[in-house]
Amino acid sequence: MFKFHSLAALQHVKNNPRTKAQSDLLKGQVVVVDEVAGTAKAPATTSEAEGAFHVVNNIIDKPEVRNSADFKVERDEYVKADFLTDANHLLAELSDDVLVDAYSGLAQNDVLVPAGDGSGNWVFADGTNIVASNYKVNLSIVEKTTLGGNGLLVKITIN
Repeated sequence: MFKFHSLAALQHVKNNPRTKAQSDLLKGQVVVVDEVAGTAKAPATTSEAEGAFHVVNNIIDKPEVRNSADFKVERDEYVKADFLTDANHLLAELSDDVLVDAYSGLAQNDVLVPAGDGSGNWVFADGTNIVASNYKVNLSIVEKTTLGGNGLLVKITIN
């Protein structure tokens, strides 16, 4: 799950609703948007992940979904991909279902970056194997929350 923490983001963050998912996606996952091909896919390589700056933020518009945690954008459905570079220094919340690392191992001031493994999830930038400054988008953990059971309040930083 993913949601902006303020109305400022809803008013100022552009989105791209014209591309279709290449796999099932969850709100909060990172996608690489290809306008020409009309596709949105999870970054499959480190270089794709380093340049990724869109996040899935579809409105839950399926009446059969009774719990927001069960919502997903299925393959070939349109993705509302929010342009995170417009959200520099704004706060957002995301749940642990879009994290590669264990929620219990994360702490305040840790930095998350897009994973380059094709999952679309966020991974902890340890500074050794994964260097946050190499990535276009960083999420700095402000505090743990209860969004989706285990959530994080993060500050979006654009490099």
